[in-house]
Amino acid sequence: MTSRSTKISKYTGRFFPAEKLVILSIVLLSLLILADYFAHGSNLFLIPVSLLVILIFCFLPEGRQRFSERPFLFFIFCSFSLLGYAYLYKLVGALVNFLGNRWYDEVLVRLDRLIFGFSPNLAIVKYHQVWLTELMLFAYIVYLPLLVWLAWMIFRTKGQVELQSYLLTLGLAYVTCFLIFIIVPAASPRFYFSELKPAAGLLLRRLMNLVEVSAQYRGGSFPSAHCAAGTVMVYYAWQAQKKVFLIVAPMIVLFFVSTIYGQYHYGVDVLAGIIIGMIATLLSKFLELKGKAKTIKTR
Repeated sequence: MTSRSTKISKYTGRFFPAEKLVILSIVLLSLLILADYFAHGSNLFLIPVSLLVILIFCFLPEGRQRFSERPFLFFIFCSFSLLGYAYLYKLVGALVNFLGNRWYDEVLVRLDRLIFGFSPNLAIVKYHQVWLTELMLFAYIVYLPLLVWLAWMIFRTKGQVELQSYLLTLGLAYVTCFLIFIIVPAASPRFYFSELKPAAGLLLRRLMNLVEVSAQYRGGSFPSAHCAAGTVMVYYAWQAQKKVFLIVAPMIVLFFVSTIYGQYHYGVDVLAGIIIGMIATLLSKFLELKGKAKTIKTR
């Protein structure tokens, strides 16, 4: 590991921007869950869990200082925001009907036909093959470990400051998508096109059947948070290293296609996710420049 990547910032004893974003988002969503309880009598079990998650985040600065000389453990404490985003996804799942029981799938299908001239979800069915299903599901599943691997590679090649830039940008993209889930709930094509059978596959198909039941919910379709994060990943992979980019970029492109192939997202979901990922990247860089200018000004 280079000296640049092992350099420890003076801010390791404080909360990083991505961690602040996670904590504030948990507080906001927990308040919405509380309001939903009084309005609709929904379950409150996520409130104490949220308090526990926030408590864990409060120990991160101390953990970073304690393990500042052990790069891998230091990396874990630096990248804990990734688990925070996963929990935010869970919280939003309890709020997709916060504003009512309307689903916007029909609107999204119409937008698809307006933009593309056809429904990508219906058109792709004719390409279903067992081997292609396994390839697409591999791209869909590998997204999560690739997300973490890229964080590690950024940490190794660029250091923890650039890692925090990556995590903050991911957070801006994720949180934006999560909030839109509440405003524009859409069940996803696999529920809307109920007449379509899941693409036949082998081992990965069976694995995804379990994931769909245990880890996904109706309402997280528009925009695609996966594609928003994927767009951010491509940018930071390019910044990290050419070899990293050559691994990440093709997998993310295949991943984009897999979201439609597997009927997890509409075409317009993918487009919206890509746009949000680009905006999040620009906003993150703007905030970084503003922060640097403020630091120079105060010197």
